[in-house]
Amino acid sequence: MKKQSAQAEEATAGTSGGAREGILQAALELIARDGFDGVRIADIAARAGVSSPLVHYHFADREKLLTDALTHSLARAEARLARRTRHAHRDTPAERLADLVDFGLPLTHDDVLECRLWTELESRSAGSAELAATLGEFRNRVLRPFAAVVEDGLETGDFRDCDPDEVATVAMALLDGLTIRLLTGAPALDLADARRLAARQLCLAVGYRGDLPFQPLPDPGPPPPPRAPQPPARRRRAPRASARL
Repeated sequence: MKKQSAQAEEATAGTSGGAREGILQAALELIARDGFDGVRIADIAARAGVSSPLVHYHFADREKLLTDALTHSLARAEARLARRTRHAHRDTPAERLADLVDFGLPLTHDDVLECRLWTELESRSAGSAELAATLGEFRNRVLRPFAAVVEDGLETGDFRDCDPDEVATVAMALLDGLTIRLLTGAPALDLADARRLAARQLCLAVGYRGDLPFQPLPDPGPPPPPRAPQPPARRRRAPRASARL
């Protein structure tokens, strides 16, 4: 009965893709604000303006909703990177590497939401083979463009004496660390500093003589919702020792 009701709601609401995208966007915003444990399916449904059965109709469980929300967010970020690069006609290895540095840093408030989702996924992947596999695929999607641009730079002579896969791994680790510091409000580090530091280290890694040609920083957009404070974890009492010997 619930499935039939959800199908009827889907038909009334319009296209399946539109309803699903609205649910994913609502999930992204709420998980980023409240954390995965702080969000209920009913909350997501209310924010998306649909019923809870319709959310269950599209997503089998909460883990599927988390991974699909991150997939949705990552696909949008990749599309933004492609548009930004294409419109500016940036095709040299140095220009593409600069754009990938920007892709790995939280330049906009949408990026901040995505980074919070990454944090949720990483914290849960240790206990779930499925989530670990999904996280691995996401990381490969980020690593591949870095390796490809380094390979192209070696062919053109812009880069030298480096291994593309190693540079990609180092780049991701560097950008991950800088992103965490930016999101946690580390003193004496702003976005321009993080960008400059990443560029300097990657230029050394690929043997590039010069400064990476960055584009102007984009408009960050409306601020993301503040992260709700998480309740302290409840400590389990140790079992009382038996009085019997």
